[in-house]
Amino acid sequence: MRFVIVHGFNVRDGGRNTTDQLIPYIRAGGHDVDEDEGDYGYFNIWMIRMFKAYRKSRVLYRLAKAFETADVILDHSNGGNFTTQALDMMGPDYNNKILVIHISPALNYKTQIPGAVRRQLVLHTKHDFWVKLATFIPFKHPWGRMGAVGYQGNDNRNTNVKDNRIPGHSAWFNPRWKRTTWKYCQTFILEHTK
Repeated sequence: MRFVIVHGFNVRDGGRNTTDQLIPYIRAGGHDVDEDEGDYGYFNIWMIRMFKAYRKSRVLYRLAKAFETADVILDHSNGGNFTTQALDMMGPDYNNKILVIHISPALNYKTQIPGAVRRQLVLHTKHDFWVKLATFIPFKHPWGRMGAVGYQGNDNRNTNVKDNRIPGHSAWFNPRWKRTTWKYCQTFILEHTK
């Protein structure tokens, strides 16, 4: 299987201390990992919110192109936002093809699941302060508290896993929890690739 990894925002290390912490587990399972095409570079909140629209659109097209050959997309935080927007850009040829794993996604909890998604896993914890805070961003914004409450829409392609032992937004990737995080991902993948 081919994985594409998409890190969160405000990240200057390309996801090395977050999403990339799962790459050794993915490779140990015999899977191929594209850790470059999902590395969209540094975006701060202002760049995501209102500035650099041309740069953001370039990122979304790049992600959509990388997703064309993906079996699994694994993202974190704003990576869930960018992943969802890029998947929405993909045509009907990709309907119901890709497994998506959102880890503490910065998304509205009722965000519509794109057509390209076969199944979606949302790992969430009530201790995710940052996505709760995102709820208060004024005007229309795609960020929300899905990383704290899970997906609350009515699409049956979603699986929520709540683990309130995880103490915060990026703690899924800490040495203490990254094996647990991978086990949730691995179980989901095995259940939906039979």
